Amino acid sequence: MNKIFLIIVIFLVNATFSLSLINDTKNDDEIMNALRDEISRSLKKLKLESIRAPYYIEYSLRVRNLYNIKSDYGLLTESNYMAFAQLNVGVRVGDYKFDNTNFFDVGLSFFGSSDDEENFRNRQIPVELDYSTLRRELWLATDAAYKQAAELYSKKEAILKSLMRRDTIPDFLETAPTKNKIIKNIPAFETKKFEDLAKKLSQSFRNYPDIINATVGIEYLPEKAYYVNSEGTEYITTDYYTGLEIVAFTQATDGMPLTNFFTALGKTPNDLPSADSLMKAAKSVADVLSKMTKSVPLDEPYAGPVVFADAAAGELIGQAFAPNFVTQRAPLAEGGTAFNDRFGAFQNKIGGRVLPEFLSVTADPVSESMYNTRFLGSFELDGDGLKPSKVSLVENGYLKNLLSERIPTRRVKQSNAHKRGGSAMLSNIIFTSDKEHSVSSDSLINRMMELCKARELPYGIVVTKLLNQNILFTTLFRIAYGAYQPATGNNVITIVEAYKVFPDGKREIIRGGELSGVNVQSFKDVLLMGNSNYVHNFLSPSVISPFITGGDQYLGVSIVSGDLLFEDVEIRNSERDYKKPPILDSPLK
Repeated sequence: MNKIFLIIVIFLVNATFSLSLINDTKNDDEIMNALRDEISRSLKKLKLESIRAPYYIEYSLRVRNLYNIKSDYGLLTESNYMAFAQLNVGVRVGDYKFDNTNFFDVGLSFFGSSDDEENFRNRQIPVELDYSTLRRELWLATDAAYKQAAELYSKKEAILKSLMRRDTIPDFLETAPTKNKIIKNIPAFETKKFEDLAKKLSQSFRNYPDIINATVGIEYLPEKAYYVNSEGTEYITTDYYTGLEIVAFTQATDGMPLTNFFTALGKTPNDLPSADSLMKAAKSVADVLSKMTKSVPLDEPYAGPVVFADAAAGELIGQAFAPNFVTQRAPLAEGGTAFNDRFGAFQNKIGGRVLPEFLSVTADPVSESMYNTRFLGSFELDGDGLKPSKVSLVENGYLKNLLSERIPTRRVKQSNAHKRGGSAMLSNIIFTSDKEHSVSSDSLINRMMELCKARELPYGIVVTKLLNQNILFTTLFRIAYGAYQPATGNNVITIVEAYKVFPDGKREIIRGGELSGVNVQSFKDVLLMGNSNYVHNFLSPSVISPFITGGDQYLGVSIVSGDLLFEDVEIRNSERDYKKPPILDSPLK
């Protein structure tokens, strides 16, 4: 399911003890004192000969619990509890204007993280901590972090001797120190209750013998974070994440791999829908997938108006548009600057039009819910200990700001407190429309059909579900045993569920469709937005690679939007060869 961490050495401990460890505040002072004391010692004494001493050090410690349940066809396949603690150490050599960061080191980039890096990024340490044990771990991690920082600083300094430096933006922003303690009681996880729920949901797939494989997963991940830096900023926070997913896979008679899924994501187990609602969701997943196996594949490419409805609108925004709101600093490299243009379309676009003038976008990390749905992207402090506020990103179609942390860029020179999981990241992204262009679902469909008639197209297409990347990589590949082949290529997204809509109102489910060429420019072609808004909670891949930051691979994000009508979208039909389906019918028949 959700792979928020990269590599974990697991310390198995008593579940009740470890959850009480997160809820208990008795050891907080001891832990914070250890962090403060080792930072103080390192700033005073840590220095290599002929290399500058650190000017900035930060320690981040996260104690986390993971409850993980999986069930297939009514049988429990996994029910695990794990507790672990991760330490991240950041060391900067030089000064705020010029230090070892924002530098592309060819050796590290081609050969991956060094062995030293594993000693200070996501360092696995004992869950049961005392002052002396933590000081020892901090000592070793800080030593490794400083040695790498010193090496990178020397390389960066040497390269600049042969270059005319044009980028004079500071490497790091100074901020006033803050101290915060935001601790919420971590809700308990009723393991037996959720084991029974997972078994009940997965049992329903026994009634669908044409579905090859199906699974239900439930995950609960509470954590407590401790943070101290050399500027004096300190905080202790608690957070939690809960997810439930229902994923099914099968093949049509022609071998085409097909999938359908349902996810419910929130902060606590209490945010999940009722058991009855989840049973209906499981049945819907199975019914639609079964219907797909009997449908006709999309036989030719389609180019024309498309409505993205319900979760598909939010997923499209989350994959193709919203990641461009995150600031990215082009690092210095041996040949000048090395910029990865993935999701970099807005870096120099502030002031330009990126959407139709009737649409505006706001990032709202402080609100907890909307339309009776709990947000997944809310937070009270960012990773730097700064309190976030609403950020106006797009006003009447024009880009006004980006989401930033303490690493400045040419166009965004201040942090708006959006460091999450190691780097700047999305939070709750809310699309709004003016009244004239906010219409009912029926009006959207009617307008689409008018456009189809003008272009002499026999039908329009409504997309209701797109393939989520987290579902693809963490569950679907596993249950499909290599038989599922997602769409590949730049700006290509697999369609999970879509329908042809004919002039008489008839709908016909289609399979094998792939969005092709949808990018940030495509969003200028949005004609109308539905007036029934949908909160789409999902796990989004980090915009800036965790291999660079040492941070989280996936983070919770919420997109709020109505249905979207695009004037022109290309949907191509799949022309790949497929693995043959099973020779015999399922024994469940």
